[in-house]
Amino acid sequence: MNKRSLTAATSLAVLLFGAGVASARNPHCAGGIQYVVQGLRDKDRGLTEDYTREMNKAVDQLTQCSTEDPADLEAIGYLGWALAELDSCAPSGVAFQKSIDGLTAKGDKKKLETVVGNRDHYWSVVYNDGIAKINAAQQVYPDYSKEPTGDEKALKDEATKNYEAAIRSLTKAKLLKPTSAVTIRNLGTAYALMGRYAEAETVLRNGQKEAASDEAVGGLADALKTVQANTANSLLNNKDYDKAIEYYSGLIKTQPDNADNYSGLGSALFNRAQTKQDDAKRTDYKAAGDAYAKAFSMKKPVSTDLGFNAALAYQGAGELAQAETQWRAVLKETPDDPEALSSLGSTLADMQKFTEATGVLNRAVSIKPDPTYFRQLGAVYSKAGNNTKSAEMLMVFMSMKSGKENPDPAGAAKAAKAGSPAASTLAAQGPPDKVYDWESDNRKLQTWLYTAKKLGFTFDASGGFTLVQKSDWSTTGGGGGSASKK
Repeated sequence: MNKRSLTAATSLAVLLFGAGVASARNPHCAGGIQYVVQGLRDKDRGLTEDYTREMNKAVDQLTQCSTEDPADLEAIGYLGWALAELDSCAPSGVAFQKSIDGLTAKGDKKKLETVVGNRDHYWSVVYNDGIAKINAAQQVYPDYSKEPTGDEKALKDEATKNYEAAIRSLTKAKLLKPTSAVTIRNLGTAYALMGRYAEAETVLRNGQKEAASDEAVGGLADALKTVQANTANSLLNNKDYDKAIEYYSGLIKTQPDNADNYSGLGSALFNRAQTKQDDAKRTDYKAAGDAYAKAFSMKKPVSTDLGFNAALAYQGAGELAQAETQWRAVLKETPDDPEALSSLGSTLADMQKFTEATGVLNRAVSIKPDPTYFRQLGAVYSKAGNNTKSAEMLMVFMSMKSGKENPDPAGAAKAAKAGSPAASTLAAQGPPDKVYDWESDNRKLQTWLYTAKKLGFTFDASGGFTLVQKSDWSTTGGGGGSASKK
């Protein structure tokens, strides 16, 4: 929602058209006008009982007047005035509008200006009160959706009272001036800030028709989209996935160019899939993938998270070729994303494209030497029948997973036994970037990692620092014979 602003209260005309009454005027019209004038005078004098009695008599007389002489637009303007004084906003708005429409048609600019000014005075009083109450509620408890704890409950209760008062005042403002887009927008805002999205949506949707002649009516469409997005999000947050799917599907029909609607639909389907089994699960995952992929193709600037989610959903549905397409689309945007590389490698391995899979995973560990990626690469090499490369990668994984990183890798390397394979490695390769001390099968091991060179060396630290395993991820080892398929 846009920031709301106060509207300065307009000045109330002291007399609508002057106290004079034409001699040919209907007596109910003339009498009603005199009651309005006298009532306002008594109000200024502090004679509250007289003022109230006279305004009620004015309404009675002018109501009868409007039936007997509907062409007396001046008197009807007085009727709107009297009703507004009595806080009867709905009939007041009707009377004011009838007078305004008639005077506009007649071209009586002077009288029209006065009637509009009087109506706007009463409208601005209640409108400004509504805005003030919204601001007060937000100051007391800014995040109304948050469940209160302890002393916060009293603050939220106070905010609730302010929001409800805002709704009452803005409803009065809307009744007085039903074609005001700014009134409708802020009334919808008050409902939305309380989480009453259905009421907010109704107000804003109807308002687009009611305020069609207002130049600010376009703002209602923007506000409606915001409320609808909040409605859908609340359904998701409440895990009401069936309703969320139905709601997002409806939004897509009316807003087919809004990528957020497809993204939301994807999330609802993805979450519902996790509650289902077998074919129903795969069906929801497939639909989620389609929705996310559509959002990914539409979103500007590009959001690779959408492509990532699309690929995951397709994987869940068993649609591996579509998952591969999405992973590659993500990597086109962010080619050095190790997580996406890892996921693509997993998909390719499931498709038994082992050579491609090991190449992709090799790139992932080169960018980010993470133990998870080494384990994954080792497992794929194993599936491909390349046990040698599998052992190399799994050795690095185990050292990082089970070992303790040495705080002084250069010092640890220099401590290797002179003349040992470890010492020769130090002479040839220089100090390692990282050293991990760990144990396996009652042997003390030490793994040196040269991350920039994409090499690793594991030595038997309890047996003369002999070489146990060299690991090389500088190039892919490919498949391993007949087990490799494309």
